[in-house]
Order: sequence, then C-alpha cells, then structure tokens
Amino acid sequence: MKKLSLFSLAILSSFAISCSSDDGPTTSGDLIGKWYFKEYKVQGQTIPYDDHEECGKDYIQFNDNGTGANVDVWDCVEDIASFTYTRSGNSLTITSDGVSDTVQITELSSANLKIKTTSDFDDDGDDETVIIVLTKN
Repeated sequence: MKKLSLFSLAILSSFAISCSSDDGPTTSGDLIGKWYFKEYKVQGQTIPYDDHEECGKDYIQFNDNGTGANVDVWDCVEDIASFTYTRSGNSLTITSDGVSDTVQITELSSANLKIKTTSDFDDDGDDETVIIVLTKN
C-alpha cells in the first residue's frame, strides 16, 4: 500500500466536518506535538497503518510557531519533510515546497487527531474521501 503523507493528502494534506452536539467528537484539543499514524478510513473500510518500523514510528510534528514536520522512519533513519501551517477553526492549511493544501480537522482531543482529505488512495484515477487517524502514542 502506498504511504500517504500529510502533504499528498492535501498533504497531512484535506483536515472536516465536526459535530456540534455534546455527544459528537471534539475539535478543541491542542494540535501541538507528535501525532503517530494509526489507520485510514476509506469508503467504509478501516485500513491499519502498516508502514511503522520496529525501530521507530512515522509521525507528524506540529510546533507552536507554525512549523512542523512529516517524519517517515525508513531503515531506522528519519526522513523529514518540513512544512508551515496555519489553523483557522477546523481548517488547517499546510504549505510545503511552495504548495499549499487545506484540510479539515474532524476530531482533536488530547489523544486523537482525525483529518479529512481527498486523495486517490487506491490509485484507480478517482479521488476518495480519506480520514487519517493519528494518536499521541
């Protein structure tokens, strides 16, 4: 399965529609910190993220100064793609290598981050709605 980066997904690429009722997911958590890839939700299926190494896990780092990094651990070496970001409500705009993408945050708590994007996840030429699920551990 191809690895989706933040940037190719509208990087960590399009973040979503939050529910405003009391029993819906919250989006008021703190974005700052390391977020580890857990799974993708695509067309009603949950697909576990399977690109972690025994020596380290891939993650996205958001810093409080509007910078961040998409980190891919490959053969126990971190491949770091830097980006800048701005957040307005649940919209997150990420810029890397001169390309900007806006994604929607669907859930943000102290332990979970879910972002919504569109991407040709299955390489069939058609874009699918993808929910990227990340965790703090």
